[in-house]
Amino acid sequence: MTSGTFQSLPVPTTALDGRISAVVLDPDGSPVDVVKNGAAIKVQTEWHLTGFLVPLIAGAWSVHVSVDEIGGTHDFTTPPQLLQHTGADGYSQQTTLTDLKPGSTYALIASLGYRTPAGGSAALGGYVNIGTVNVLP
Repeated sequence: MTSGTFQSLPVPTTALDGRISAVVLDPDGSPVDVVKNGAAIKVQTEWHLTGFLVPLIAGAWSVHVSVDEIGGTHDFTTPPQLLQHTGADGYSQQTTLTDLKPGSTYALIASLGYRTPAGGSAALGGYVNIGTVNVLP
């Protein structure tokens, strides 16, 4: 898993902090950076919170993956997947990518955002530069 950057609310880290990581998985669930043409891959994003404010968070998390074809124009961002905050300190979300072109290399970034109970965004979340994935012809 690749670690990323997590931004917390402007409070002491003892009150609220977090970490985020992500990995690309092949159809069998093994980490991979080279995939067969036509194979669906999954990006598994995990994040963990620490601090005494964690049980007070009541909104939802939003995860999406940005996909950039290196040297090409087949770039896209997956639709955000919402996951309700349950008061737990650890979360995991899988995003399936099925539309990767054979013979291409892609740079992947997983992004995590937070929505308040009223639907607004808050300065809480992060991102992971996962690296590249090569799709065999």
